Amino acid sequence: MKGTLTLDRIGYTMPADAPAFATPPYYYKNIQAIAVAFETDPKEAAAALPVPLTLKEPATAALSFYDYPWSTLGPYKEAILALMCEYQGRTMAYIQQIMVDTEPPMLAGREIWGFPKKLATITYQVERDMLFGTMERPKGIRLASAIVRPERPAGPDVRPIANAVSLRIIPVCDPDAKKPLCAEIVETNVQITMRDAWEGTGSVAFAEHSALDPWDRFPVRRITKAVHMTYDMVLPVGRVIERL
Repeated sequence: MKGTLTLDRIGYTMPADAPAFATPPYYYKNIQAIAVAFETDPKEAAAALPVPLTLKEPATAALSFYDYPWSTLGPYKEAILALMCEYQGRTMAYIQQIMVDTEPPMLAGREIWGFPKKLATITYQVERDMLFGTMERPKGIRLASAIVRPERPAGPDVRPIANAVSLRIIPVCDPDAKKPLCAEIVETNVQITMRDAWEGTGSVAFAEHSALDPWDRFPVRRITKAVHMTYDMVLPVGRVIERL
């Protein structure tokens, strides 16, 4: 007998009869986040930025850690290394590296938006007057860490960047293919409801080098901002703004 499974009967994603994650949008409550922005080498930053995007000046990267205690993708932790950029005059954060510690957000992030998520060991902790995050891959090899000491209430301009942009790459299953099946720039506009924001002193460190996960490719020249934020978020589907 011929198969009878048609497109109108399959799930949102694979496996067709048991999707690995629910359909978006995804809802988040009481997110805890720290972020440290720093000036970096413009040549290194530009080399990691896709052609349609423009690097903001001075070249600025940000290392951030997130604790998601409740979301419709389940609870998880996340670490992001982003570059501040522009597209048609609009400020965005290009997601250059990103790690999570559970499978549902990793699978959804890669398939829907092209966020280059991998699994890692991530911590988000408070000790004395400091909040800090660490990321290890493999466990025991610390690739990135950030520390923030909240010192004063932040102004109204301190909030997560709502426009994230990523490069979604899907390989083609043809050994002779010269290009991927898909290489496109995806913009995602998240909805943020701020609860609290603080500024203070912060630092970042990239203790180990990994050729497999080069989180240390952007040298830290000067810390420009360190913040701690608490907020809720709605994460919708993105939209393709360029195809390479």
